[in-house]
Amino acid sequence: MESDFEKNVREFLAKPPFCYRGLKEDQLALFCEALTHDSYSNEAADMDPPRKIPSYERLEFLGDAVLEFLVCEHVYKDTDLTEGPMTDYKQDKVANRMLSQRIMENGPDIDSVMRVGNGHLKNGRSIEENMRADCFEALIAAVYLTFGLDEARRLVRDTVLRT
Repeated sequence: MESDFEKNVREFLAKPPFCYRGLKEDQLALFCEALTHDSYSNEAADMDPPRKIPSYERLEFLGDAVLEFLVCEHVYKDTDLTEGPMTDYKQDKVANRMLSQRIMENGPDIDSVMRVGNGHLKNGRSIEENMRADCFEALIAAVYLTFGLDEARRLVRDTVLRT
């Protein structure tokens, strides 16, 4: 039986820009990991009995590289910019502050579904821009691992590169 979090993740992934339905159990588990901040994982490890719940950090590592590659590919193929302006363009798209802003503008609503520790729940739900950007990078990795590079490219195009 699915947990409430897993149900929320399924609902989240069924909406744009993802539109994923019918995920298998292992695929859903990967997306749940991508939406789990280390503050939640750390608190779960301190529970009695301790629970091992992976956070998005490993996925974020991969997703950061996939995102940067796809933005570089786009600026190379779809613009005539020279190297210096290409670097500026890439940094504008992948810097955490700008990435967080684009996510807020273009979706997805990561803040509402991300699993965080109690410290981020005091005085309402507090999701910082770095957390949002890192989580999105983890989601890019989950998309890449589950559906491949073309689908990751579509997600980046629809959220990060969208004007």
